[in-house]
Amino acid sequence: MSSTRTGRRPPARTTRRERAHLQSQAARARQDQPPGAFSRAVAYLRTQPPEEREVTEAARWRPAAALLLSIGGLGVSTYLTVAHFSHTPLACSDSGIVNCEKVTTSAQSVFLGVPVAVWGLLFFAAMVALNLPVAWRSTDRRVHALRLAATVVGMCFVLYLVAAELLIIKNICLWCTSVHAITFLLFVLMVTTIPQMIGRGGTPTAAPHGWTR
Repeated sequence: MSSTRTGRRPPARTTRRERAHLQSQAARARQDQPPGAFSRAVAYLRTQPPEEREVTEAARWRPAAALLLSIGGLGVSTYLTVAHFSHTPLACSDSGIVNCEKVTTSAQSVFLGVPVAVWGLLFFAAMVALNLPVAWRSTDRRVHALRLAATVVGMCFVLYLVAAELLIIKNICLWCTSVHAITFLLFVLMVTTIPQMIGRGGTPTAAPHGWTR
């Protein structure tokens, strides 16, 4: 039975222009919807350059402790570097399990053709610069991320050196151990501070704009 006999009209066909208009209205309606949490976060990161994003400043004692540790590490590394190139014996035992001379003259005391003492000197010189008050007050998240990354690399290198002392050389150096301990303390300090400062961790260590105790 045809549609004419039943009184029904055939469905109207939409033209290409009408379909394009409907698609445009649907797209506009989707854009008018409030964005989700992820979309808002992406939009925030895109609209604000890295140096202008909010950075929560750390408690006052943390930058001070980091700077003191870095200066101490720089002093020990300088002493080890001078002793290496001047061939001056270290003020350390040279017999038994503690044998600084055996450790500092072993094949593992050179990494990539550069004395380990020099690597330590460069590392702590960079850490002193990154732990200056002006660096801690920076609103550029990349400065703080670089400080964290440097300590992670330094800690990985320390693990390699400790393994070399215990498993290959089978002796330890007290001066080297002090450098390892300082690096470890810096690592713990950075891991528990930087993520909260740049918004990657839990509760911030302090309120924005101003150091607190």
